[in-house]
Amino acid sequence: MNLPLAMDSQLYIVIPSLEPLSQIISKHLAEKGNSIVYLTDNESEGYAIAAEEPRVRYRFCSPHDLNAIEHELYWVERNISPINSVVVMVNEEDIEQERMPISEDIFSLYASRLNENQPQLSLTYVITPKSKEKSSDSLADLHLKLCELAHKDQNGSGIKINHVVLSPGHEPLEGVCASIARDASDLIHFLSTNRAKAMQQQAFYFSN
Repeated sequence: MNLPLAMDSQLYIVIPSLEPLSQIISKHLAEKGNSIVYLTDNESEGYAIAAEEPRVRYRFCSPHDLNAIEHELYWVERNISPINSVVVMVNEEDIEQERMPISEDIFSLYASRLNENQPQLSLTYVITPKSKEKSSDSLADLHLKLCELAHKDQNGSGIKINHVVLSPGHEPLEGVCASIARDASDLIHFLSTNRAKAMQQQAFYFSN
């Protein structure tokens, strides 16, 4: 996928899952000149990615603690800069009836307090398969359901929400991580720019 990528620096919050894709996508976003705040309670993972990529800053935070995540949003704004984009990595098995485990509500609340001159907050859910061994048809079904919901949802949340579904087909996830992650990070970066201002409530599907 060839996207017109703006080189303006953005500040991203990345909330990882256990997949290696979280680290790879964060590194690709940082390589584009963006600053990344990586929220995880896995200290070895956090310090490792911060040591490897200078533009990634690790903050200790449980991805399952909504209050802690909300606290980090305000900490980052006060101590670093306003947040342009949030990337939430989600395992398929943690989704219930198309509802994401980390609700958009806490990000909507944060965005509602932003200055009206600040750009609209971009929220991207990146969904990975249940099994590291292969994808199932359920990912394709989920993508279709998210597309249907996009037509119904008028998005009164005040933030720009999109979903990216990653499916490695019948190959092991780690075997196709690099190529899928690079394409996904290009899209995530594009969605957070002004060029994609009108792109919201979209569901994208990547497969090898």
